[in-house]
Amino acid sequence: MFTPSASGGHARYSMELLTAMSRHAHGYDVELVSSKNLEEQFKAVPYPVHPILRPLTDRSAFSTGAGWVANRLAHYPRREWEFLRWLRNRPDIDGVHFQEWTSWLAAPLFRRIRAMGKKVFYTVHNIVPHKYPKLVPKAVMDGWIRGAGRECDVLFVHTDLLAEQLSRFIGEPHPPIQVVHHGVWTVKDFAKGPPMAERLGWKRLLFFGGIRRNKGLDLLLRAAEKLPGFSITIAGEPAHPDYFRDEILPQVRRLQQAGVKVDLYDRFVPDEEVGKLFASHSAIVLPYTHGFVAQSGVAFMALAYELPVVASEAGGLRDLLDQFRIGTTFRDQTPEALAAAVHALYDQKSPQELENEIVAAKAHFSWAQSARATAAGYDLAEEKVLQTNASALRTTPAH
Repeated sequence: MFTPSASGGHARYSMELLTAMSRHAHGYDVELVSSKNLEEQFKAVPYPVHPILRPLTDRSAFSTGAGWVANRLAHYPRREWEFLRWLRNRPDIDGVHFQEWTSWLAAPLFRRIRAMGKKVFYTVHNIVPHKYPKLVPKAVMDGWIRGAGRECDVLFVHTDLLAEQLSRFIGEPHPPIQVVHHGVWTVKDFAKGPPMAERLGWKRLLFFGGIRRNKGLDLLLRAAEKLPGFSITIAGEPAHPDYFRDEILPQVRRLQQAGVKVDLYDRFVPDEEVGKLFASHSAIVLPYTHGFVAQSGVAFMALAYELPVVASEAGGLRDLLDQFRIGTTFRDQTPEALAAAVHALYDQKSPQELENEIVAAKAHFSWAQSARATAAGYDLAEEKVLQTNASALRTTPAH
């Protein structure tokens, strides 16, 4: 598995999935290739880890934007070349599963790997990157992604909805698309909290994770005036500085001046702080906009800590909340609709039933089932090879 991220969601996802695959007999031996600065927590695992990739140089190390851009343009080709050189010395490896790719380099990289006789797999966490250089036209970016996707043997997604969207985006013909549901994050500091009725009575709402425009934090803040008696905690690192500065900060200050309790922690929240943060709130709010088409890792963190969810129907969130009533959803991207969903969560007649649904969902979305579905995707590629070989034999003229 190719996951250059040394920390964060992709690194954690790879660890959870590979750990499950190594512990359950699925017929595949797994290894991880990552960056040299991979966090120690992702090395203490039951499978081989190869931290061989050069890490990105932090932007603060560059005095000019031009220097930073030049470094990035050189970094990714060098990193991919390092990986190819390492891979050529591993004839025992049958396939490479990418959790991340560099859009403009992915297609030629995948072709080189397939020329070695190895299969290529990719997990599509988002069809189009959350952000990419403004100088790159959308049509060009879309072309890079379609071209790379068609070079894969199997594509993986987290929801049925994303599978449909990806199929339409790439167009026919495209590789098989395998749905692998996200697992509930493994946490070490979970402690059973007070009864759900008591927890809801706190009226403490949490927005957690990277602050990006498509996460809809501005919508939650605009709904705050329609939620008297509720407090809001925002905990996450701003990923879009202009959005944070121009839209989020002014609303936070306005609400605070109006007497609304809004706590802002605009930074990355380390693992050791997450449990206490989740345990001290009543519900997590995911007001994602229609620009969000992925599954939400934050929703599965909420399940890990048995915290109810208020979510928009964007991306794969509707699928999750349709299957298990772990909270409430809203469709219209308006402050009124969001506020109504919050009130619906707090006004429900059976908090115990809500708690039972959360526990059931937590048990259902295991990493063992994610591992089984991933192995089934690898099997699809094997079956495709067998079918191609059989077809070739049938069409070869007899001598």
